[in-house]
Amino acid sequence: MARELVALVPGLMRLGRVGVFAGLPERDLAVLDRRLEVVRWIYGHPPPPALSRPRHLFVVREGQLALFERTLSGHLITIAVLEAGAVYSSLGDAPAPHLDAQCDSAVSPISEDALGALIARYPRFGSNLAAALSERMAMLREIAAVLGEVRVEDRLRARLRQIGGRIGRTSREGVRIPLALTHAQWALLVGASRESVTIALGRLRAQGEILIEGREVTVTWAAMEPMGPEPEEDSPPGADASNGATDPPAADALNPPGGPPPGP
Repeated sequence: MARELVALVPGLMRLGRVGVFAGLPERDLAVLDRRLEVVRWIYGHPPPPALSRPRHLFVVREGQLALFERTLSGHLITIAVLEAGAVYSSLGDAPAPHLDAQCDSAVSPISEDALGALIARYPRFGSNLAAALSERMAMLREIAAVLGEVRVEDRLRARLRQIGGRIGRTSREGVRIPLALTHAQWALLVGASRESVTIALGRLRAQGEILIEGREVTVTWAAMEPMGPEPEEDSPPGADASNGATDPPAADALNPPGGPPPGP
């Protein structure tokens, strides 16, 4: 049934559009599309056990999965939102990460043995996978630097710049972050309380570093200056603030396990 779903569901991302499969023969990818298992995770339901199998690579084919880590004190910190085309893994001795579906999602697990066969047949696949995991490590280093800031205001400023640089949409006013987050969700992103984040957002707004419309935040060009110069005109809808790319494969994150937290 899972193989039939791959062929029938139009919203499912085909492997030819997934970065780790870039450069592989189209005919072979079409066969893989039909052979790979697809595990569906319905929003609001517990995670399917298949998505935490040990020694697997997991390819997000549809939807969004929020990735979390738990601190020693038990608090959850949002690391990333994995969109269609992103990967996560439990390869080696690494446990599967804490995840939560942000909407109805679909994931293809690939076993360690199957990965070995793919890399042996397509060396390009191994290079792509190494690049994807290296990019994830770079993102984690950035997040570690952000969380190293002592003041919540500084953490929030750095996180806004980081997210804006990765997935922001440029405008005349600055870089709009296309995530409608509550103050509680921003708190998860910076490892602080909702109350502290509300105060920090108010200070950044008063200082002219951000603009707030509803739940969307725009980082002004003056505040984004370390990330790059102001453009002369608006970028087309969906353009990335850092390099003009569209539809990035992974964005920073939203809700904790169990559903979205209450608004401010």
